[in-house]
Amino acid sequence: MVGDRVRHARTYHGWSQGDLAEMIGKSQPAISAIEKGKPASAEMVAAIAKQTQFAPWFFERGRLPDLPIGSLRYRKRAVARVRDDERVRAHVRQTIEVLDDLKEKAPFIPIRVVPVTSDTRVDDDFIEDLAVRCREWLGVGPYDPIPNLTRAVERSGVAVIGSSQEIEKHEGASYWPDFPSGRPIICLSRGRPGDKHRLSLAHELGHLVLHQLRSADDDLATMEQEAFRFAAALLIPREAAIEYIQPPVTLQDLAIVKAQFGISIRALVRRCLDLGLISSDRRTSLEKQISARGWTKEEPVHVDTEQPQLVGAIVARAMGTDNPARLHLALGLPPIAIRDMVA
Repeated sequence: MVGDRVRHARTYHGWSQGDLAEMIGKSQPAISAIEKGKPASAEMVAAIAKQTQFAPWFFERGRLPDLPIGSLRYRKRAVARVRDDERVRAHVRQTIEVLDDLKEKAPFIPIRVVPVTSDTRVDDDFIEDLAVRCREWLGVGPYDPIPNLTRAVERSGVAVIGSSQEIEKHEGASYWPDFPSGRPIICLSRGRPGDKHRLSLAHELGHLVLHQLRSADDDLATMEQEAFRFAAALLIPREAAIEYIQPPVTLQDLAIVKAQFGISIRALVRRCLDLGLISSDRRTSLEKQISARGWTKEEPVHVDTEQPQLVGAIVARAMGTDNPARLHLALGLPPIAIRDMVA
């Protein structure tokens, strides 16, 4: 269905129907009609392909893989727009299609992460234990710092992709297509500091293992809290936090722990509160100190940004090349989408 792919292409770029119509010299109702199922001329498809940088044949492939509205789990700010949600959804949908197209030629990489059942009683102690158990699936020690979380997650069979296009209010999203046979996907916004990237990745992994079998109608605020607790526990387990963070807790202490475990100072303040290492009043004091020092925008202690490799390796192995220009022609996706997958 051409209309579904036209909608996808403009959504991927964050354009409205009016934006695309203006670019190709047509009316907004004309774009709307195509997206509703009206046949598009070859000339119209060619014009849309040129502007969106998708190949003309991409629009003739039929519907993209299904990814129902509301099925993605997000880490985003409360002010994120619906249009931004749709852009992230577009990134994930086209990655699902590529991986599905190439699965017969791709190397077999088993999926080691295991979601909890829908009737599991989830509380703080369960999440702490689950995070340690998840470290086994990732191939890392139960209480050690994780040098490269992205590679560890990919070794567990989860596909990690980035979004080079600026989606300002989004940090990440996750989805498990065709569960349990499909390959889970985590999409992260590029250009974030390394500590924020790691926390977002751990957060989305938390959604995959905690909420895969939960209804999308469940309390979203509770699921977000659970995913954050899991993320912090994955990056610095309770036993390690208690060993390395001794009261009275100072920002200097937390900066040292950040350098070891790759988790932000602000997240460590929340972690200390959750584990009873500081009081609510002490947390407020530390947060005020962080704000006064301008650390809400940029913290001290550099954490390297990690680069995904799994999807790029799958594509290169299956297509016999990792050359972006050749992959652009072979996969029919915009060059920026190719870079997100292979670089």
